[in-house]
Amino acid sequence: MSDPTGREAAQMSRRSAIGIGVGAVGLSAMRGAAHAEAPGGDSASVASVDVVVVGAGFAGLTAARALRAAGHSVVVLEADDRVGGRTKPGSIAGETVDLGGQWVGPAQDRLLALAREYGVAVYPQFTSGNNIVDLAGHRATYEGETPALGPMALAEFALVIGKFEALARQVPVLRPWEAPGVEAIDAQTMETWILANARSSAVRSAMRLLIRTLACAEAGEVSLLAMLAMASSAGGFNEMVSTRGGAQDAMLEGGVWQLAARMARELDPAVVLEAPVTAIAQDETGVSVWAGRRKWRGKYVIVTAPPSLAARIAYRPALPALRDGLMQRMPMGCVIKAHIAYARPFWRTQGLTGMVLSDSTEFGPWFDHSPVRGATGGLVGLFTGKSARRWAERSPQARRDQVLKDVAAYLGDEALKPIDYIEEVWAATTWQRGGYSSAPGPGVLSAFGPALREPVGRLHWAGTETAEAFSGYIEGAIRSGENSAQEVARRL
Repeated sequence: MSDPTGREAAQMSRRSAIGIGVGAVGLSAMRGAAHAEAPGGDSASVASVDVVVVGAGFAGLTAARALRAAGHSVVVLEADDRVGGRTKPGSIAGETVDLGGQWVGPAQDRLLALAREYGVAVYPQFTSGNNIVDLAGHRATYEGETPALGPMALAEFALVIGKFEALARQVPVLRPWEAPGVEAIDAQTMETWILANARSSAVRSAMRLLIRTLACAEAGEVSLLAMLAMASSAGGFNEMVSTRGGAQDAMLEGGVWQLAARMARELDPAVVLEAPVTAIAQDETGVSVWAGRRKWRGKYVIVTAPPSLAARIAYRPALPALRDGLMQRMPMGCVIKAHIAYARPFWRTQGLTGMVLSDSTEFGPWFDHSPVRGATGGLVGLFTGKSARRWAERSPQARRDQVLKDVAAYLGDEALKPIDYIEEVWAATTWQRGGYSSAPGPGVLSAFGPALREPVGRLHWAGTETAEAFSGYIEGAIRSGENSAQEVARRL
């Protein structure tokens, strides 16, 4: 299928900067397509399928696509008015950008394969020039992946990363709760581990900033085991934080969101938008799934919502205590993503990549996100963790002013003169409530982790949190959709 046309892109730019409707991706909502009873209400028409999938993000769409390819009937119920989950399109200065997940690494083969299938080009993250680092009062420029922390701090940084990598290798990818000494590991936060293993203020600051950027939570909020498990599933800590050869290696022309839109078009009319699931009941013969007063009947159901949102669904019979406890203890990370457009990528003429890593700003880190074609320039960056919490309730203008102030402190006054700006406050989105993923605190995975993927009768779980590789990434969401579809298909 082809990319959205220029006319469609123009239509998108006239929409709200943070709310692109489903018309922008060419998929019609099946509002009221299957009316039915609410739990305990009067019976009406009921749509029957083999499998009901809850959520039209990459996990749900992948699962539905795989099940349909295997000859099974499906319906995908999406609460939002669009597909894509924690990916989303936006328009800035006439360019389509990703307001959610966007990067892809060379080891993320499922996402890369999907891009090839749909003929979407992949291009490298711009890295030519010097990066800027400003940590614990030490400011420097450097090339490559290793921040210039100073000789002594740099040596300690390498040692700390080495220790973390060694611990991560001891954590089983599929069952992190079975790691040696797991209770002692999971009793720690990343902050306590950093304090115990790093002496230099620059190294401590670097680690805190990296954890905040990866988990969208503070080092004192997320457990050591959770971060070790994430690193283990992604191929290592260096894989997660690196640009060239790592998880931020490349992007997709036209945005990663379009892959979800194309999968949804293939499944249409099986994708039902604006259908927030409120209740799921299972019995000996199948499942009943309600979205308000609409009802669907299936043999099995796959829930792809993140645990904290899946907890808002009413289940009959009630979920086992372990699964219910897990969902109560898996909060979403807090993140605001912002894109800035300029008449030109002026930082490149200064010999800079545009990438800045600083503990002196509210906004950041940020990266070059200039269009592949054309002369305009672009930057993309984040408020994460406590910074995102501070700024989520402020006005868009206040956030924009802070972003420009922070960028100008490192790239000069030209940064104060953008031609366009767009943002997404993920903590305020009705059906995601944060990103990029869940951020479990101490004691959660070791005590409740075994319930993460375990089916409950006819109820199966998917979503990036359940992924057996690249948990927290789009790649993980795709893999989780594949796995859940295979499990259900074996039972059909």
